[in-house]
Amino acid sequence: MQALRRLAGLLGLGGTTGQAAPATPARTQGAQEQDRPRAQSPLPPEDLAVLESLSGHAAVAQAQAVAVGLTLADALASALASCRSRHQDLSDSNSLRLFDAALLRLQGDLDGAAGLADTLLALPDVDPARVHLELALTARARHDLAGAMDTLNVAVSLDPDFGVGWLRLGEVLGRLDRLDEAGSALSEAVRCLEGDAKAEALHLQGEILRMRRRHVEAGAAFDACLAIAPERRQTLIARGHVHLMAEEEEQALACYEAALQQAPHLAPEVQLNIGSIRQNTGNLEGAREMYQRLLDQRPGDHSARWYLCQLDLLEGRWASGWANYGSRYRAGALPYRPMPYASWDGRALPDETLLVLADQGLGDEIMFASCLPDLQRRAPHAIVECEPRLRALFERSFPGLHFVATQRENSTDWLAGLPTPTWQVSAGDLPGFFRLSDGDFPEHGGYLQADPVRVAVWRERLKASSGGKRVVGISWRGGLVGTRTRARSIAVAEWGEILSCPGVHLVNLQYGDCAADLAELQARHGVTIEHHPDVIADYDETAAMVCAMDLVVSVCTSIIHLTSALGRPVWVLTPHSPGWRYTADRSRLPWYPSSRIFRQPQAGDWAGACRELSGELRALTRNVRPDHDAATEVEPES
Repeated sequence: MQALRRLAGLLGLGGTTGQAAPATPARTQGAQEQDRPRAQSPLPPEDLAVLESLSGHAAVAQAQAVAVGLTLADALASALASCRSRHQDLSDSNSLRLFDAALLRLQGDLDGAAGLADTLLALPDVDPARVHLELALTARARHDLAGAMDTLNVAVSLDPDFGVGWLRLGEVLGRLDRLDEAGSALSEAVRCLEGDAKAEALHLQGEILRMRRRHVEAGAAFDACLAIAPERRQTLIARGHVHLMAEEEEQALACYEAALQQAPHLAPEVQLNIGSIRQNTGNLEGAREMYQRLLDQRPGDHSARWYLCQLDLLEGRWASGWANYGSRYRAGALPYRPMPYASWDGRALPDETLLVLADQGLGDEIMFASCLPDLQRRAPHAIVECEPRLRALFERSFPGLHFVATQRENSTDWLAGLPTPTWQVSAGDLPGFFRLSDGDFPEHGGYLQADPVRVAVWRERLKASSGGKRVVGISWRGGLVGTRTRARSIAVAEWGEILSCPGVHLVNLQYGDCAADLAELQARHGVTIEHHPDVIADYDETAAMVCAMDLVVSVCTSIIHLTSALGRPVWVLTPHSPGWRYTADRSRLPWYPSSRIFRQPQAGDWAGACRELSGELRALTRNVRPDHDAATEVEPES
């Protein structure tokens, strides 16, 4: 009884039997709808609003029932009892009988609900559009979405200004994947509804647009919703998702943080997004706090552990980072490839065969290959899987190991004719055995070897084309879909200071279709960049060309790994907080002594990073002589 009294107070159903309704009723939150003509109801407006809200006949469902521990069915039953007690002359009203049908539906008596609603359709004092809405809700409860759609179409044809009917029709069409029609229905709902109800329609419209990958329009719908209901948590999160899809990380974070203030226990994926964006914008302490918080709540959350692992590696916490590196599979970041061999535990294998599986992207394969000399000393009989473009380069660089180029099949057919492995390990797990501290990273002059004949050819070729200038290879666009392409790439307009350096001959190292970018560089900066597209597609030939250059300047791409692994000088332009491979604050990559990092001074500030690099490049080329040898070394920063 106490719960019912609390519910009555929350729903505005206070009063005694026979008490007159106030002349100017205050509608409950979430029950505001369009002011439109409807079949005359004898119920007081405030009671009608509550009953519509609890029954699903209003745009926004009533949440107060949950607050007092009641189901919607119990709440509606209480509201109906209260109405009948206070308005005994209306106890047999057909308007109340419509909500009796809704109560039967909420109690699970779908046949009874449909039968009563059908009976009401024949009566003159009931709004037929509302009865069809109830029939549609009953059909939806039966999981008959097609039937619900047909019935809702009847409802809105009976009353074209029936906003809730349009809203429920949009919901059903969305669940049927009829997204274009859903969008049209929700546009009608937005036209008809006001207040919180309109906000609900705008939110659903945004979700449908997001499903249709119309992200700009989805963002506009969410913004319109938030203009009405600025603290609507669900919409703040959805708006954050749209910002994140556009790589607008700071705007996404603002939305997520606003939602977090309202509900500390957001969905894990939203908390992960918050941690990830904090990390990407340089707030590493805040990112760690979020990841650890998730792990405290959910110790088995492999995604949170994978994110924390990457943050550890970014900050050079090698031992803890590699200890959790296996979580990449359990988090679903990479597909696990089951092979019928025991997992290698680091033991020496003087006589047994170890299979090393290729792991992650092209640059990663090159980076992890720095561990192959260590591996070879411990397990000399190793079969190493690699990307086809790397096989010739790896075979030349690591004699004694057997390399197999594959497309990473899960079967063992590609091992036919080779010694049967006893053990297996993924290349990405090798650093967990060989790179546990800063001191474990060797000072090397390059562990990959380009074809010396082709290197000599390229030296002569570039010497002729450069006219004695320093030969500098450049790449300005990095990443693929889902790897922060926008954050890792530098717009053509930003390259002016670097490209205008005197005494430099530029050679393109950008992969992919870059003809439009090259044309824009020529038009905007008046610079012609030597371009060999056939070479970029051949990694062994790219290695030879890079070895004939004085310097490579690039954003975070695989060309960084290739150039550095060859021992050639490379200057890396990185975001303020890059991927873990490029470290949080060091001046060079630990893997590559010949590298030098030019980091954004703050998130998004490529101009600052380019200005610093340009100054160093101008100093480098100040005393270039016409007979400059293209093979001259550029000393990396210590």
